[in-house]
Amino acid sequence: MQTESLLEGLGLTKTEARVYVCLLERSPLAAGAIADLTGTSRSSVYLILRSLVDKGLIDAGAGYSSRFQPSAPDVAFAGLLERGREELRERERSVQTALPDLMRRFETSAGGDGELVEILRTPKLVGDRFDRLHAASERAIDIIVRRPIQVGGSNQPELDALARGVRVRAVYDHALMAHPTVVENIGVWVAAGEDARVFHDDLPMKWAVFDGHTVLMPLVAPGVGGVVALIVRSRELAGALGLLFDTLWAASAPVHPARATVGGDHGA
Repeated sequence: MQTESLLEGLGLTKTEARVYVCLLERSPLAAGAIADLTGTSRSSVYLILRSLVDKGLIDAGAGYSSRFQPSAPDVAFAGLLERGREELRERERSVQTALPDLMRRFETSAGGDGELVEILRTPKLVGDRFDRLHAASERAIDIIVRRPIQVGGSNQPELDALARGVRVRAVYDHALMAHPTVVENIGVWVAAGEDARVFHDDLPMKWAVFDGHTVLMPLVAPGVGGVVALIVRSRELAGALGLLFDTLWAASAPVHPARATVGGDHGA
């Protein structure tokens, strides 16, 4: 029974697992004998056997009275797992294809009921919304980055946005460049297409503007532990922060694409 439960965990139905174990122990067998030994109705046993054949777990002889026997389990289950991995990869590709449109619909709906401001009170929620705003972006993302930041991680949502052709600009606080892991990450993002610069002084605050209409702004809240952030859907606020971003951008040094090193020119 334990083996049958393990097989169910691999995607077999309870009856498929019972039939497969039966064939492992007593084979080859005709369909009628399998039905009798496993307590399966003869009307459904052929469907079960066909499913196991399709999964590559058993082999069938030719003809109406053919007999069935198991394939070598090590080969059969290696193939089953690989097919499962390919199906998962295909679902992941489908999700990535559908996600931008789904997020656009979500963001439009969320912003259309008068809820122009969201308050995010946990680091996980801030991270999730940051990723989702990346996934929904169509044209441009401008980011001001200063401490505290999460060190490490690939920032896959930004890489996906860059791959879609979204323009990403980032201005980094100069103090961040003293951290080797941060510098390495910036180098990866620049190589992927991020346009990055480093500000020579302390940046006043952190924010990100998505497509010129949605702002994500982490805040320092006295007496509140953890991360607090606002999402504001306002073209007016996004425009004002866009002007400030352009000012900081013009006063910052470019990061060279070949490696995350800062150039000497602070011009635009």
